[in-house]
Amino acid sequence: MKTILLTGAGGGVAKAIIPKLLDFGYKLLLTTKSSADELREYLKEQQLQAKVFRADLTDDGDVVALKEWAAHQGGVDILINNAGIAHAAAAWKLDSKEMHRLFEVNFFSAVRTTQAFLGDMRHRGFGRVINISSVVAHKPSFGTSGYAASKSALEGYMRGVALDCASKGVTANTIAYGYMDAGMLFDVPKDMLDEVLTTIPAGVFGAPEQIANYIDMLVQSPFTTGQTLHVNGGQWMP
Repeated sequence: MKTILLTGAGGGVAKAIIPKLLDFGYKLLLTTKSSADELREYLKEQQLQAKVFRADLTDDGDVVALKEWAAHQGGVDILINNAGIAHAAAAWKLDSKEMHRLFEVNFFSAVRTTQAFLGDMRHRGFGRVINISSVVAHKPSFGTSGYAASKSALEGYMRGVALDCASKGVTANTIAYGYMDAGMLFDVPKDMLDEVLTTIPAGVFGAPEQIANYIDMLVQSPFTTGQTLHVNGGQWMP
């Protein structure tokens, strides 16, 4: 049984994929910064078996503690860097302090966790690092310059990780999904959602649980590395 460590596990998309990943036969270790109690309650209500650890991934000490905790749980085979925050502000209103905060959460948190677990993966000769990005990194909308930049950096970083680790049985990929019917979508005003929907050829927002299928595919695909999978209903086509 392979073990997945899922960061940002308290979000809507994460909660949608947790049951499917368990159904696929993975052992799940979950971490979140601010909603650990709520996540444990969700798991209890849904009768799902997974362990939860609270960690602030912008804090080096917390990441060290997370690694030690995961080691006591048997280690990590698959790291899913899902932690992130949304942001909307016109470029001329986005100051360097706010940009730094975006990169700390959306980019450097993934750098910290990847560095923490990559050594063990290389030593064992098997590992999967999967980062969660966004269609916004490729097709920004008004006010998303900072968010798009942080996710674009994440994708570039994964390509570098993929190259560095390709000979050691470790793959590194990104899933860039579009507007899913969960999580951050619920924070967007309805008039904006209606406008976004007109840009999606499929004509609907995505079902979040399908992301688990792509995760499983990447785990099972040793020859797929350095790639970005686009799941966006045709909103952006490379």
